[in-house]
Parts: sequence; C-alpha cells; structure tokens
Amino acid sequence: MTPRPDVSAERKDQILNTAEDVFAERGFDEARMDDIAERSGLSKGAIYWYFKKKDDIIAALLDRVFRRNIESMRAEAARAGSVLDRLAAMGEQTSRDYESMSRLMPIALEFYAVALRQRKVRKHLATMYDEILAIIVPLIEEGIRNGELDDGVDPRQAATLLLGIYEGLGLVWAISPKTVDWKTLGPQAAQMLCDGLKRRGQGKKK
Repeated sequence: MTPRPDVSAERKDQILNTAEDVFAERGFDEARMDDIAERSGLSKGAIYWYFKKKDDIIAALLDRVFRRNIESMRAEAARAGSVLDRLAAMGEQTSRDYESMSRLMPIALEFYAVALRQRKVRKHLATMYDEILAIIVPLIEEGIRNGELDDGVDPRQAATLLLGIYEGLGLVWAISPKTVDWKTLGPQAAQMLCDGLKRRGQGKKK
C-alpha cells in the first residue's frame, strides 16, 4: 500500500489561518474552538488533535509572526553595507512587519497576557527575544570593531534597547493605533538610536 502523505503542516496552517480570521472578527474571548472548526471545514476533534486549547493557537500564531520577523532581520543583518545602515534597515523592516500584522495586534496583546499566566508560553516568548538579540548583538559588536560605533557601547544593552523600542511602540500601537505611524515613526526610532551610537563614537575621536 502507498503510505498516506503527512499533511500535519498543511492542517496546522489551515487551522491557524482560520483562527486568525475568527479571532480578528470575534475577539479572543468570544471565539470558540467550534467556530474555528466550522470555518475551517475540519472536525472539532481534528482541531484538538493539533491544538489542545486556544492559548496554544495564540502561541502558534505569534510564533509564525515572530519567525517571519526573525528571518527578515537575519536577511538584513547578512546583507552588504555598513553596520549603521543594516541596523536602520532592520528597524525599517520591523516597522513594515508590525504594520502588516495589524489584524493580529489584539491577539498579540492576549499572547502577552497568556505569557504572564503560563510559564511555558513565557519561556517560549523569551526564546524568541533571545533569537532576535542573537542577530543584533553580533552586528553591534562588528560596528564596535570596525570603528563605526563607540567602543564603550555594551552590545547586549544596545540590542535590548532597540528591541524594547519596537516592542514598546507595538504595545502603544495596539492600544492607540492613531498614535503610531509606522511609516515615519518606526524608521525614525531606529535612526535616532543609530545616530546616538555614531555620535558618541565620533565624539571620542575628536
């Protein structure tokens, strides 16, 4: 007999795509697993086979978003150009990523709430942050070595600051969307940090 193809990845994507629509329309609290099953065309048992509860679906949705952002940051970090240019480009790309996930922001807020309640989810989020820092820290270290950045800069602290700026802007945007214009404020935030690092380095050389 011909072995049956493994459709696990396809089914998970089907469930997540449907859940994203349902959560966006009904809100996390009002959405039910039954709603996701009905909309996806799968049985409720099939939904529970892959995701035991709604919190697991939220974690998977945000993981997918983080993965896209992490891969785009890796691509920017690996391209040719100065460290300052690459840091600014990463900031601009992160802004575009945030803007593209506008429908998911209410879900993102719920994800952070779940992370506070559940150690497993909190640990998963911390792992995502560590992956982002693992991209930014070596880039800042490179900038220090080649003289672009001040040699007194702590690479991890600077990377954490950059991460915190965008996470903070994302939180403000989720609560008050009109306050944050990603097309202007996002790139400006990265540029301000880069200019600050560069000015301190130049000041020491005078």
